[in-house]
Amino acid sequence: MTESWVTLTVFDTLPAAEIARGRLQVEGITCALVDRSLLPLGLVVDSIELQVPAAQREQACDVLARDYSGELEFEP
Repeated sequence: MTESWVTLTVFDTLPAAEIARGRLQVEGITCALVDRSLLPLGLVVDSIELQVPAAQREQACDVLARDYSGELEFEP
């Protein structure tokens, strides 16, 4: 029996999708990027899906909801 996968979110740029994928991977969450672009047809639309196993959906949502901006130190 194969595991069911769900789309967690959709990105319109590859860098943003890769950052989210990296955050999940660091937390040990299995994930994949699926390109659904219509670029070969000349259409630019939201097209990169971040998918996770259905069983890990809630954990993945929690990881991506974390805000680390308060932990960053900026030097003027």
